[in-house]
Amino acid sequence: MLKTSMEIQEIEIDKIIPYINNPRKNLNIDKVASSIKEFGFQQPIVVDKEYIIIVGHTRYEAAKKLGINKVPVQIADLTKNQSKAYRIADNRLNQDANWDTKLLNLEFNDLLSDNVNLDTLGFTNDELDNLLLKTDEESDIDLNEDIESQEETINDIKMVQLFFNPENDSLFREAIDKISKRDNIDNISDAVLKAVLNETSKT
Repeated sequence: MLKTSMEIQEIEIDKIIPYINNPRKNLNIDKVASSIKEFGFQQPIVVDKEYIIIVGHTRYEAAKKLGINKVPVQIADLTKNQSKAYRIADNRLNQDANWDTKLLNLEFNDLLSDNVNLDTLGFTNDELDNLLLKTDEESDIDLNEDIESQEETINDIKMVQLFFNPENDSLFREAIDKISKRDNIDNISDAVLKAVLNETSKT
């Protein structure tokens, strides 16, 4: 029979006991803490009847880091061996997820249009660059074509995502403004692409 114990209660964090043999290393405590700070505690910590953590060690450590005194928990009606199996299965199954980079970029665009800070999503700048690069590699644009044929593809590009240090913002804007005025370009994306194409034509 399927067990559906979903009652969630709020208890003092000091009553919760980390599982001493937890095989999963908690490497994302700072990222999870940032997520909790931004969005609140949206996922309860799952514990057994003795308040030993089954799922949620990282959320537990993040809550302690943030100084949260009470956290939402779900008490699971599982045997000790079931708890051990679920603890491992939950961590392992989370590793099987892959990203659809095209759909992910659509979500990024929606968030950016509402000025949502992508730093709260748990990705590093390098990870964001890699995800966006994969999307670019899936496009039909061949950067080895001659400059004229490349310019014809400018209007097919939907987004250019750039990450750079804040101190370079003014230099970037000055360069883009110069290119826009020189080549009569009315948007940043086309100006950036024009600069890239001009640079690749020199090699």
